[in-house]
Amino acid sequence: MPAETHLSILAMILGGVFDRISVDLRICFAHGGGSFAFWLGRMDNAWHRRRDIIGASERSPSAYLDQFYVDSVVFAPAALRLLVDTLGADRILLGSDYPYPLGERPVGTVVRESTWLTDAQRALILGGNAVAFLGDRAADALAGQPATQSIDQPETSQRRPRQ
Repeated sequence: MPAETHLSILAMILGGVFDRISVDLRICFAHGGGSFAFWLGRMDNAWHRRRDIIGASERSPSAYLDQFYVDSVVFAPAALRLLVDTLGADRILLGSDYPYPLGERPVGTVVRESTWLTDAQRALILGGNAVAFLGDRAADALAGQPATQSIDQPETSQRRPRQ
C-alpha cells in the first residue's frame, strides 16, 4: 500500500541502507513511492535540524533520489507531475497495478494524457526507463536480438563516488 511504500523508502534512507548497498542495485517502489515525494521537503528539513532523532544516513533524504525508481501508478496528472518535479522523469517506470482490479486501464493513460510532459519525458516513462532499469538484455529482447551477455557472466561494475 502507498503508506507502507513511503515508510519503506524512508526506512532504507534513514537506516543508511543506500549508503551500504551498491548503486548498481536497481530498486523500484510501487504506488509512485507512496507519499514520499510529497513529504521529501519535510524529511530534509528534519534531517538537517534534528540529526539526533532522524537516523543513520550519511546524507539528507533528497541526496538519494538517484538510487531508486518509482512506478507511475498515481492515477492523476497532478500526482505524476509531483513525481516528475521531485524525482525526475528518468526515475519513473510505467506501472499497471496488475493483477489488482484498481489498476489504471489502459496502462499508461495518465502518462499519455499529461500534456505538460515533454515527448522525451513521456518516452522515458512509457518504456525508456524500463530498458535502462532492466539492462542490455531487455533492450536486446525488445529489438529481437540475442542477449549480449550470458547469465553466467554478470557485468562487473564499481560503486559510483558519492557527491
